[in-house]
Amino acid sequence: MNKIALAVLSVSAALLLANRATAGEVLEDVVERRFPLDPSGTFSLRAIDGTVEIFGTNSREVKMVAIKKSFSPERLNAIAIRVDARQNAVNIETTPPPAPRHHFSDRSGTVEYIINIPQTARIARVELPNGELVIDGMRGASIAANLGSGQLVTHNCFCDQTIHVNQGGLNVFFDWMEERPISIEAKIEDGNLSARLPTDAAFHMHAIAKEGHVSSDFSPMGTRQRGDDSEISEVIGDGPATKLTFRAGEGNIHVSEVIW
Repeated sequence: MNKIALAVLSVSAALLLANRATAGEVLEDVVERRFPLDPSGTFSLRAIDGTVEIFGTNSREVKMVAIKKSFSPERLNAIAIRVDARQNAVNIETTPPPAPRHHFSDRSGTVEYIINIPQTARIARVELPNGELVIDGMRGASIAANLGSGQLVTHNCFCDQTIHVNQGGLNVFFDWMEERPISIEAKIEDGNLSARLPTDAAFHMHAIAKEGHVSSDFSPMGTRQRGDDSEISEVIGDGPATKLTFRAGEGNIHVSEVIW
């Protein structure tokens, strides 16, 4: 497991206990499944509060480990994971426990997903209400992901991306760049957006912070020092194949330069 995933897991530990209503032991139920999936197939997931980690691999299958957690057997058993698995598409749907009738009732119930899928598959949809979402090492046609509140990270995903966070943090990280053309549309409503690109990256970027600031380590020094831009549109390198569109509602956008 990479360093980013480990860091996200440590941050998410507090989230997994956030809904605790009464003192007691955390109950767990581990579900492990494997499903064949064509390398060019599609994958989708609708999760409930918790964490989701998706890793691209060289396999021709989906390997799912789901850890259900709650403070009562009733609510643990009420968490339902339904899978529609075909050769060309795998869809996972998660149903949370029913909403409690009383204000001080037990509201616990989360799922931690760790999923390996073919790296060339298309991620048609990932939805997570609250928590931490990591997508790592994908090379398929596209990624579409939506997070309510929490942290979203895409890491070394060389494919088109449409990613959205309502509140929290949005991070797009690359350790290196490749010549294949990709387009990334990343938007956060309330919170900061961060991108990390290698120093030799070539890209066209349009970044807008509606009620915040945009800064880039790749911009001319004078622009960096001013630090009061709310919009940057720039082309870095010759004939860039990567197009980056970043938008923040209430928050800042920063594009950092990684030097190895």
